[in-house]
Amino acid sequence: MTIRDLLKRTPFRLAATFSLFFITTVLVLFVVIYIGASARLVSDIRGRVQATQNSLALLDTEMTFDNLIKVVQGEAESVRDPDFIIELVDKDGNFQAGNVRGVRHSDRWMVLKRADVFLTMDKGEPDDEFLAIWRPLTNGRLLVGSDNSEVKQMKSFLMKVLGFGLLATSIAMGLCATYLVRQTQHRINAFANPLARVSQGHTSARVPISGLQDDIDQVALQVNRMLGNLQRLIENVNQSSSDIAHDLKKPVGRLRQRLDDARRKAKSVEEFQGAVDSALVDIDSITETFDALLRITQIEAGARKARFVQVDLNPLLGEVQDVYDVVAEDTGDKLAYATDVHGPAYVRGDPELLVQLFANLVENSIRHCPAATEIKLRLHERDKAYVVEVSDNGPGIPERERENVFRRLYRLERARSTAGSGLGLSLVAAIVELHGAKIKLRDNEPGLCVEVCFPHV
Repeated sequence: MTIRDLLKRTPFRLAATFSLFFITTVLVLFVVIYIGASARLVSDIRGRVQATQNSLALLDTEMTFDNLIKVVQGEAESVRDPDFIIELVDKDGNFQAGNVRGVRHSDRWMVLKRADVFLTMDKGEPDDEFLAIWRPLTNGRLLVGSDNSEVKQMKSFLMKVLGFGLLATSIAMGLCATYLVRQTQHRINAFANPLARVSQGHTSARVPISGLQDDIDQVALQVNRMLGNLQRLIENVNQSSSDIAHDLKKPVGRLRQRLDDARRKAKSVEEFQGAVDSALVDIDSITETFDALLRITQIEAGARKARFVQVDLNPLLGEVQDVYDVVAEDTGDKLAYATDVHGPAYVRGDPELLVQLFANLVENSIRHCPAATEIKLRLHERDKAYVVEVSDNGPGIPERERENVFRRLYRLERARSTAGSGLGLSLVAAIVELHGAKIKLRDNEPGLCVEVCFPHV
């Protein structure tokens, strides 16, 4: 991998940014400590200098100037510490006492280099510096100063600490950055690799879940859910293509045969007209099949979610029962509706699609069950969900076939002799999925019970 490629990596840029921010923070903190410690030491030195001046100035008011000269001279001669300087001059600026001579007058603090002043007791280093200030007295001026080597030593120490600190910080940040880059790149690859496999046609690939239950795991779950929906849609498309080719081949072939026979064998206009009418019926049936397929595709795409409103299942199911009660009677069946929910049973959904959902289930029972079948609609509440049951005491569906019946154009063998396209339950499954509900087929002993569970609003 080239440096240019490395710079394009998001984990590397994040690690570099984090490292730069951390090192900058360390430098800023060091500057604050450096300035604060220097100011504190300078303040302490000035405090010692001013304390000495105050004590000598007090003697100036209590004693004569000559006596002060003796005290200053004694102080200068007794000082064995080369870090301390003192000078007393009269009003004319003539030297009277001290261990330093000829220091220029100033009303402010001065930084004096040892090489620039004349010291009577010079035991220090040539590059030493003194922090000193003059103070006026009754008959002269007094200079007191102290070596600021403490400040220099502190600064030198802090610079060494900074050097070692930056070195240690750089090594630590390098290790952390390397770890961060590897971990981040690993998590990115965990997404990139499965998505690359999906793009190559392996729709079963999924993003691994780390188990940390962090935000990335949440995103991975959403991605896996999306991939699952994508796989299901692709499988439905593939299955639909196969089913269309299989199930529509016969009616299209039969249609062509009828038209060909009519063209070649019809002996009268009436016979030809009858063949055309029969062909139109077949064409209408094929058109209805394609319309149903298109409707299922539109529902699966989620476009109808924009029409979702709050729907009360109680009156909606009562409306379905009212409409199909007459249809059931015409076939010798009996349709009943019961509810265990006292009050509104609100869900979010498209009222038209919900009516079609339950209408398809009732129609399936009427169409595929023998006469005198009892069909029941029931609404009840379970585990914070509204459950709608459509049950009958007909022949039911074998357990091994219950997953297949939701496939497009799939029909049980015994149902192939009845009218229908095999899309009713596929449409039901699409509507259920759109509403975030769950559907389950179970044995009604005898017959079939279809459960549709809607989450509470």
